Amino acid sequence: MQSLPIKILSIATILGLIIFLLWQSNIFKKLPLAQNNPEVNQNIGSTAENGAESFIENLRKREFKGGEIKIEETISSNNLYTSYLFSYPSDDLTIYGKMNIPAGVGPFSVILLNHGYFNQSTYISGNGTDGIANILAANGYLTLASDYRGFGKSENDGLGSRGHNPNYAIDILNLIASLKSLPKADQNKIGMWGHSMGGEVSLRTIEVTSRVKALVLWAPTSGRSSDNAAFYGGRRGTPGPSSPNLEDVSPINYLKYITTPISLHQGLADTEVRPEWSKELNEALKREGKSVEYFEYEDQDHNFRNLGWDVISPRTIDFFDKYLR
Repeated sequence: MQSLPIKILSIATILGLIIFLLWQSNIFKKLPLAQNNPEVNQNIGSTAENGAESFIENLRKREFKGGEIKIEETISSNNLYTSYLFSYPSDDLTIYGKMNIPAGVGPFSVILLNHGYFNQSTYISGNGTDGIANILAANGYLTLASDYRGFGKSENDGLGSRGHNPNYAIDILNLIASLKSLPKADQNKIGMWGHSMGGEVSLRTIEVTSRVKALVLWAPTSGRSSDNAAFYGGRRGTPGPSSPNLEDVSPINYLKYITTPISLHQGLADTEVRPEWSKELNEALKREGKSVEYFEYEDQDHNFRNLGWDVISPRTIDFFDKYLR
């Protein structure tokens, strides 16, 4: 009869052999690793891990059917346009936003407005977009500014979505697909404007669809999600190291899919984004052979307050007129 130490040694040897064989068969290597992503929500669908398609490539294969854009209430009206609170479906969520419809019969060229970062607890529809929306509507453009999931009255996705959530682009893609329900919207003439974080949202959107015929970016955040995670992590309540998934959702890695002409504007006194991010994006777009114009503004902050918008607004309208009139 074997002694107890010999039995223990035999059992340990057998277990060791089993573990070795499992390792050789890659079973352990296929187990998912826990991750901590400070600025990008982890539950964003497909990732590039284990050979899966990237977030952008996954969205490019999706069909966005959209739904009905419903007017919830009239906010205000003047002789040039009327402002409404509207809602629409985005996957299983109801998303709200603010819309301006010009006076007249239409159909009108459409500009989708993508707002920047706001604290969700204090955000109300129109924050970050009201100024440019009113200017564009006064110039005959129908504007829609989505609040995104979790903002204003919009339903949240239950994933703790905040910060620079890539899923905001899904809400914009569903809004584009829903435009067919607006009789006064010209579906063949769609433009887009994005400020700050809304620049990220805009870039991801035009990397998925070619329906947007012109894009204007004001002081966008970085096209590299790792830059944004490092720069904003502590300031936006999302501590921790960056995640390997950040490259998967970084718009700058998918510029090859863009067909939309871009007008890019950056204030050189901006402290909310790094001015070099816009310079990098401009150069990257040029290397890819994309249509881009780039403007820098001395002594201008993140919101171009020192201009009184006297320069940047006409340039924005001229750009949209060129492609959407």
